[in-house]
Amino acid sequence: MRLLTGVLIFVATPLAVFGGEWVSLFDGKSTVGWTPRAEVVRFEAVDGVLELESEKNVWVLSDLKRGDFVFEGEVKIPADAAETGFNSGLAFRCVGDEGKPKGYQLEIDGPHPGETGGVYAIGMGGWIYPTKETKDEYLERIGKALKKGEWNRYRVECEGPRIRTYVNDVLIADVEDDRSLEGSFGIQHHGKGGVVRFRNLRVKELSGDDG
Repeated sequence: MRLLTGVLIFVATPLAVFGGEWVSLFDGKSTVGWTPRAEVVRFEAVDGVLELESEKNVWVLSDLKRGDFVFEGEVKIPADAAETGFNSGLAFRCVGDEGKPKGYQLEIDGPHPGETGGVYAIGMGGWIYPTKETKDEYLERIGKALKKGEWNRYRVECEGPRIRTYVNDVLIADVEDDRSLEGSFGIQHHGKGGVVRFRNLRVKELSGDDG
């Protein structure tokens, strides 16, 4: 695992083209295609939004699995998230048939900015980015990208071991890790504080066609 930094990496090793069609992970009216891995207080579709409330740390996993892709979604956390210690995330490349999966998480939490936009290895050792050594760099990247109290747009791009995350189109993490290269997507509620809301969840498969 190594951190990729600097502009030159984008010139030397560009990502392949994300040339597939967008596939919606949420139909806007039901929870079809999603399975909670623990008991929840509420998980339902309301006016085009997936709403998740739980008193336990719970992952809700998608039926859809992908390896190389771009994954996007919008998330809104509770207004009192900082006070309650609220924590959530968007998961990807998750494996395991029940309980806590193994894979990766794009962090979404209550403190502003906390580690939001960072990459956490679920069941595989914890933080990939930011670390103690990269925290200052992370804070510079997140800057004013995060909109407190509003819907925020998140994006994950994966090609082989390379993982990039964005918050409102601002690059946050650019790392490599090869412990899980394919799996399901997911959403999380860590069990503290209110309802987390998700919308416009979609994925586009990586294409080898460079146009």
